[in-house]
Amino acid sequence: MAELASIPPRGPVTRSRADFGWLAALCLAELGTMLVFSNFAAVLPLLQKEWRLSNTEAGLIFAAYQVGYILAVAILSTLTDWVEPRRIYLAGALWAGLAGFAFPLWAQGAASALILRTLGGIGLAGTYMPGMRLVAERFEASRRGFAMGCYIATFTVGTSVSLLLTSWANARWGWRPAFALTALGPLLAVAIASLTLGAGSLTRGARPAPGAGLGQVLTNRPALRLIAAYGAHTWELMGMRGWIVPFFAASLTAGGMGLAPATQQAGLAGSAVLAIGAVSHPVAGLLSDRWGRRRLISAIMLVSGACSLTLGWAIGWPFGALVTLALFYGIMVTAESAILSTSIAESAEPAYLGRTMALQSTVGFSAGALAPAVFGGVLDLATKLGRPAAETWGWAFTLLAAGVLVGPLVVGFKERGSVIHR
Repeated sequence: MAELASIPPRGPVTRSRADFGWLAALCLAELGTMLVFSNFAAVLPLLQKEWRLSNTEAGLIFAAYQVGYILAVAILSTLTDWVEPRRIYLAGALWAGLAGFAFPLWAQGAASALILRTLGGIGLAGTYMPGMRLVAERFEASRRGFAMGCYIATFTVGTSVSLLLTSWANARWGWRPAFALTALGPLLAVAIASLTLGAGSLTRGARPAPGAGLGQVLTNRPALRLIAAYGAHTWELMGMRGWIVPFFAASLTAGGMGLAPATQQAGLAGSAVLAIGAVSHPVAGLLSDRWGRRRLISAIMLVSGACSLTLGWAIGWPFGALVTLALFYGIMVTAESAILSTSIAESAEPAYLGRTMALQSTVGFSAGALAPAVFGGVLDLATKLGRPAAETWGWAFTLLAAGVLVGPLVVGFKERGSVIHR
């Protein structure tokens, strides 16, 4: 199988500061686009009360962002095999900003929130994977895991900053101005990316054969195994991200705290859990550059699954101890993401990298969209059955653990062929 490293780079691939300056600027732009990602989760307990949402409805609204992503990513990622990714990236960032402003202007309840969150997800589809492709093609194999780790860490940092900024602004002005504030992020990203991804600075790599379709990807078994593991990873990750703030708020209100202060404190704790996961992306990517990818992926997913299995049942712990466990969970739940994405890019036929990434995103974010809704459904079912809080949250998080264990089953611990670059 051809190596990704053989693709003619879009710009000179050197060990210069210019490469990492370019990467830092792209990461900063991506951080801006992510400011709208977690704003709904930050105020979810308050909007549940204001709009009288069930847990299932709340989960569906959070998941709608991923649904919008799924609806668009297959088209937009595949287009990067033919169109300069910078154009798609800039259009996606602009769309994300406009959709971000639309939500506080027009969202009035479950139906309108579902539609507007879905539209917002299209913007993420236009930025995240096209940006990842740019990184994968710019850096050679010996530095690719670390570079991808830095880029993907931005996703994690962005979800955390989104939570923190929304919680802070909501406490001062209410949730609608808070959402409008986060919508400025993607518009700033347009300005940064316009300077970073200058026209004419990139060259085209291999192009797909005329008439070639998805079959070229579906016959690539190494890539398919890794994509299945990516779906398992995203199931756990998005389920946790969608419900960590309500989980912390439930723990605090069970101890007697009021809903508003509990939501604010839970938002701060949740942002810390999401932020700390950013550390593991570049570190795990660097380790995989040296030690190999598959065994590290499987080991991390096993530890992360154990954390999911434990956290929900620990809701009755002292809050400090609960947050400490969640912080470790936050590190492990994200650690394999960069390694999986790097491995998938390296497994792809160069001419079909865009559509391989499209399938990766479709599978991954489909699982990620389903997880928060199923999580909320488990909470509703357990509540109707009159189960105690520890059991209600325990079974919901156990469902996340069951999903992530698919990863080690399909990836295994044995390094195979040329996917691993040292």
